[in-house]
Parts: sequence; structure tokens; C-alpha cells
Amino acid sequence: MFYKTIEEFSDIVASFSVLEHKRYGSGMSFAAKVRFVNESVLHIRDYLFLDGRRKYSYHWQDVEGNLISRWDNSPHHKEVPTYPHHRHISGEITESHEWTLRDILKVISDRIGISEKKNKNDS
Repeated sequence: MFYKTIEEFSDIVASFSVLEHKRYGSGMSFAAKVRFVNESVLHIRDYLFLDGRRKYSYHWQDVEGNLISRWDNSPHHKEVPTYPHHRHISGEITESHEWTLRDILKVISDRIGISEKKNKNDS
């Protein structure tokens, strides 16, 4: 699933590496790093526990290591309508409807596309 999704967004993905992929029964732990054409990086952590619970974090940062956005489902922002799913952006916590790698890459693709078009227009 990961490789197929990465291929789907190959126009913005410069490189990627799978750091961990372990299966244990019906559980799984997965970690990867995706570098984009604009040099930003997405750090992925995704766990599926034996009882069916899922824990994830998609941490997107710029080339200097500054947070652009992070999506996760840590259960500590009960005030967010999409609890436990939420997004960290510009120092704020907001609701998040993006819970899968495909959802996240779509958001990043839209942002990089805007950024790339702007850079071409500035030339």
C-alpha cells in the first residue's frame, strides 16, 4: 500500500526510505521518510496494535527542519471536533480529516504545487 501511494504522488516525491516495517500477528509498526521535490521532508510513524487500535503521526518539515504541519491521533486534544485526529499548524491545533498517507500527500501536493507555480511565476 505504501509503495503504491508513493508512486501515485511520484511528481512531488524526490526520494523515500522505509526505516521500519515489522509485522506481529495482526499488528504492525511502520516508519518511513519521504523527501519532496522542494526539499521538505515527511516523517511517517504508523502503528496497528493487536487489538485493532491505530496510532499515527505524519510530521512534515521544511528543509531547515521547521514544522510545516503534523497530523496525528494522540488522544490529548479533546476540544477538537475530529478528536482524536488533529493537525498541528502554525502553532495551533485544528481538526483533521486527513488520516491516511494518501490524504496527507494530497495536502502536501496541493501546497507544493502552489509553491512551485509561484516560484515559476516569480522567475
